[in-house]
Amino acid sequence: MMRYAWNAWYMAAWSAEVGGTMLARRLLDIPIVLFRDEHGEAAALQDRCPHRFAPLHLGRVTNGTVQCAYHGLHFDRTGACVLNPSGDGHVPAQARVRAFPIEERHHIVWIWMGDPALADPSLIPNFSCIPEQPGENANIGNVLHVQANYLLEIDNLMDLSHVNYLHFGTLGNESMRACKVKVSEQDGAIRADLWMPSTIAPTYSPIAGQTCDQWTNMVWMAPTSMRLEYGSVAPGAEPVQRGEDIAVHIVTPETWRTTHYFYGTCGVFGPDDKAMADLIRGAQTSAFVTEDNPMIEAVDAAMDGADLWSLRPAILPGDVAAVRVRREIERMIRRDNMPPAPESDAAATPGLQLA
Repeated sequence: MMRYAWNAWYMAAWSAEVGGTMLARRLLDIPIVLFRDEHGEAAALQDRCPHRFAPLHLGRVTNGTVQCAYHGLHFDRTGACVLNPSGDGHVPAQARVRAFPIEERHHIVWIWMGDPALADPSLIPNFSCIPEQPGENANIGNVLHVQANYLLEIDNLMDLSHVNYLHFGTLGNESMRACKVKVSEQDGAIRADLWMPSTIAPTYSPIAGQTCDQWTNMVWMAPTSMRLEYGSVAPGAEPVQRGEDIAVHIVTPETWRTTHYFYGTCGVFGPDDKAMADLIRGAQTSAFVTEDNPMIEAVDAAMDGADLWSLRPAILPGDVAAVRVRREIERMIRRDNMPPAPESDAAATPGLQLA
């Protein structure tokens, strides 16, 4: 239980993933089933029937309730058993499933895994950069499964100096290597701004191969959400951030050694923009699948589950933002895993509730 910050909003799924059938997904080592109730609102229950502990996702959604495939019990979005179709229809008091607070914003389904009383929607990371109507060819809704710890993914994203090595020839080039990162913090968000004047524009830029002033700025929002702002302009021109040049990077732990990686870009792509959307999606996915994630998975394997600090890592100047984010996540973990007071009910401790 000491591995996660419980009282925080995590991305459970893209809105489009949660439809008329159930979506089973393990989050923070807890099996979850996502579905929509009779009003079309997203809901989340622990994926375990309290009768014989059958996975609920093996059943079906009927009239906005989840029906267990084993003995037919129906559970509503609150986790209450609302129908026992067997025998005299008696519903035992124990027939209740743990339910999780859910909020849906900006095409994202957010879940709160800790104390429901602390689930403040104002703490949801701000992704208003995602357009409400992104077009039929939108490059959002992408998901990868990574065989590595979620903190390694965050380390990778908060230190973009690796782009000029790991992605050399695709996203990066040698001219970008001498630039330094500037780290700042505002309202709990940690920024890593990489300003690269008089460098060669990378392949994804509209002015690829030309000398330019360019930037890649990553913003971390607790606990595991990141927003990438990038762009390039002619040398000396005003660096205006275009809305379409913003990317979404959100990671959610599946287990301690596996991660759900949600990503996309914020451009609006209409029916005539399919080729451009496919190009951006392909370049982005290719970088993750063939370069980033194989390296991160190799790092996880080499660490073999060890705590990062126990291995006494060498720290480089480009690590400043990643280290600061790790320290903040560690603070959140300590906060959410304090022992309960003597009079408290242990079953109410975040992360320990039973169905």
